[in-house]
Amino acid sequence: MQPDTNLSSDALKDVCRRYERLYTGAIADILDRSGYRNQVLPFQITPFTKASSVAGPAFTGQGYPTSDHASDDTSARLSMLDSITPGVVSVLACGGSTECAHWGEIMSTAARQRGSTGAVIDGGVRDVAFIDAMGYPVFARFKCAASSIGRWEIGEFQIPIRIGETVVRPGDFVFGDVDGVVIVPRELTLDVLAKAEGVFEREKGMREDLRRGVPVKAAYEKYGSL
Repeated sequence: MQPDTNLSSDALKDVCRRYERLYTGAIADILDRSGYRNQVLPFQITPFTKASSVAGPAFTGQGYPTSDHASDDTSARLSMLDSITPGVVSVLACGGSTECAHWGEIMSTAARQRGSTGAVIDGGVRDVAFIDAMGYPVFARFKCAASSIGRWEIGEFQIPIRIGETVVRPGDFVFGDVDGVVIVPRELTLDVLAKAEGVFEREKGMREDLRRGVPVKAAYEKYGSL
């Protein structure tokens, strides 16, 4: 699902490229100033792969712990993966499960082949070496070798989910880098991008002035609050 901006495929790719030239701190600051103060995912969710940036509309999934060793969520898992559309970031809420990996090589391969640009998992990942070989970015809370079979199962997908204090809706814009992951409400995707690009350019100017020895107070008077 694309953000509520009626972007074409090429336009969405351009938006993603523009976001990836920025950094999550700038996006988070813009959202804070706009009154959206719960858009950064928990600090534990960081890149576990060498590919450490991701951008695109959210494709959401919700899973839950289970103690039924005979549990089999294959049908739901396949339906979710087959529903992925090009350009999206797979975002999974795992219901507090900590006993297993919730994402791995096979899911990465399937998602990437469907056009997903990366995954953000509120849980565990495994098969990291294989995922690294694909150049596919995965953000997660932890690594774990244990299978999810009989420990966790997919429930629903493409519904609003909650990760920490952040509600993630299908189509909200996901941007992650080495500092973490920020979620931009889909209707603000372009507005936040334009404002963050302005901040980025002003910061470049301030940085250059400070390196030339311009006093900090003078630089702030020139560029204003960033």
